[in-house]
Amino acid sequence: MAGREQRAEIKPGDTGDVLSSIDSAIDETAEWLQKWHRSIICNEPPDQLVVSEYSQFLSRFGSWMDLNRDRGLQDQSAFRALAKSYEAMHEFGRFLAQKAAEGMAIPTAEYDAFTEKVQRFNAQARRIREAFRMAVSELDPLTGLQNRQVMMQVLERERERALRTGTPCCIVLADIDHFKSVNDTHGHPAGDHVLRMVAGRFLSKLRPYDEIFRYGGEEFLICLPSAGDERASEIVERLRLSLADQPILLLDGTVLPLTASFGLCLADDASTLKQTIEYADEALYAAKNNGRNRLQVWRNGPKT
Repeated sequence: MAGREQRAEIKPGDTGDVLSSIDSAIDETAEWLQKWHRSIICNEPPDQLVVSEYSQFLSRFGSWMDLNRDRGLQDQSAFRALAKSYEAMHEFGRFLAQKAAEGMAIPTAEYDAFTEKVQRFNAQARRIREAFRMAVSELDPLTGLQNRQVMMQVLERERERALRTGTPCCIVLADIDHFKSVNDTHGHPAGDHVLRMVAGRFLSKLRPYDEIFRYGGEEFLICLPSAGDERASEIVERLRLSLADQPILLLDGTVLPLTASFGLCLADDASTLKQTIEYADEALYAAKNNGRNRLQVWRNGPKT
């Protein structure tokens, strides 16, 4: 994955919406093309979906692109190019259908140009769809953070870089304190809201090149490259205070005080990545036992 800012732009809701709309676009284009060919080959009056000057907006995909043209993901260059291809395909298809309806022959070159526009649109749509399918598979659907499917690969890369360059790298495990009581008292939708809010606050306090993952349940794993114990502790303190100093507002208006506990371990060549994570987990366990809302650092055993 790319930098943290880019990951934050692509939210799970966005990816699902994109995938659904592009699937519709491919299906609708096939249906539209069938209507186009029927009018040409069978000499039938062309369907309004083919000859309307608003034909590109009469489909689900066309209206979705038009409504979101200048917002979010649809304002990115790949989507602008896709919208341009979609519009060009419909405009040229309408021109040829009207020409045929008036009894004029369609030259081979114009038909070939039309099919090339259809193929270009379908190819662009499929490329974007595959890119977003990959993004969905790597993102936690609730928080939008990277999930465990890609975590070990990213962590191993950062650990190897740290050992190769001699720069420190720390692994942090974070756990929301008393999270079970949030679900028990306020319900699971409130718990989901809390997880999304905590993920957002942590993201806002990390550096652009830090990595954060939904580790499972109410736990998050954070990788802090180019940070030794002291620098990593400063970063974790920002994360801790982002919760401790500002309660979370639930959707029903309830103000919920919240804290988190943290365990930190410095990666080194004496421990495997799996061991480093286990040590961070032991440090987190110690933070919980020592009162919560604190950081514990592993140095041959968890230390405050």
